[in-house]
Amino acid sequence: MIRLFLSSLFLIVSIFGLTSCGDSNKTTEKVTKGHREAIKYECEGASDIKSCGLEVRRNFINDGNEYENLSDLDKGQINKIQTECMRAKSFGLVSYNNCLIDLRAKAEDGTLWKENDRVIAEKGGDHIDSLRAKTVVVQIVYKDNEGNLLNGGAGSGVIVKKDLIVTNCHVTNNAVKLSKNYKTAILAKEINKKNYAKVTLYKEAQENDICIVKKVKNSEAEFAFPNKPVKRIIEFDKLKQGIFVRTFGSPTGDDEGVTSFEGHTAEGTINYLGTVGETSWSWSEDLSPKTKLIVHSAAINFGNSGGPLFNKDGNLIGINSSGDPGGKFNIAVSADHVIDLLKE
Repeated sequence: MIRLFLSSLFLIVSIFGLTSCGDSNKTTEKVTKGHREAIKYECEGASDIKSCGLEVRRNFINDGNEYENLSDLDKGQINKIQTECMRAKSFGLVSYNNCLIDLRAKAEDGTLWKENDRVIAEKGGDHIDSLRAKTVVVQIVYKDNEGNLLNGGAGSGVIVKKDLIVTNCHVTNNAVKLSKNYKTAILAKEINKKNYAKVTLYKEAQENDICIVKKVKNSEAEFAFPNKPVKRIIEFDKLKQGIFVRTFGSPTGDDEGVTSFEGHTAEGTINYLGTVGETSWSWSEDLSPKTKLIVHSAAINFGNSGGPLFNKDGNLIGINSSGDPGGKFNIAVSADHVIDLLKE
């Protein structure tokens, strides 16, 4: 009888995944020895080590993180990354995992073994192609009453997850306005490629000018996304004035919405960090006073709206949204608002 009870209990525990310490089986398979050691460091001194470990893992997943796995890299790359990230391990699970993500990106870009990889990153170096692959053109099209296909505006976007693109709401809003009278579509395409994919509005935070569009499955006009979303999104409170930034997008040079410089990139530094409530910038009147802004010196123009602002490591820190004609105030909305929207 006791044996039967224990067998039943084991079956229940297995079904509900309780043997996986708070992770699904699929997630647990990705937890490496390094991740477990980072959790131990984080739970040092806790009165209940096991409960602490469960909470750390649960929070890690609930915050939208995924365990970085290096198994597809070669042995030399794995050894170097693990060695470089030993110090980060002592700061806990998130720090260790972010270190793996950052160095994996360098391995993919071919800069892992270069002594001067910081200089290379700041100048663009080998990872320009990688950043371009994460950036897309967002195009609004519509048919008039005579059946002509017309341009309804254009912007840029950045791939943040498989089939998910972040852009500005003031880009996608053109489609919403036109749809009241015409048949309208939102299209996205890779930089300097010909084929488009149809996307649809997925999530929106109009108060922060951040919208997410999702690729429509089985759309008539379709391309295969490169499936290389940004590896890491950097929080606003980790930014500082003066750090290197890079823009990517497809500016038009005018306000007609026709792309002229597809895949344009520029570099600069952060000039100002603050919120809408702390400024008197007229463009931001419709935004929440709590919207976090990054003012930088990397050139943007019409058509850059919705495109990414990267740091020196190629991580996403903001979404370019506006600028003055003289280029003195180029404004991006903090990627914090992207993180918040993805969690909803």
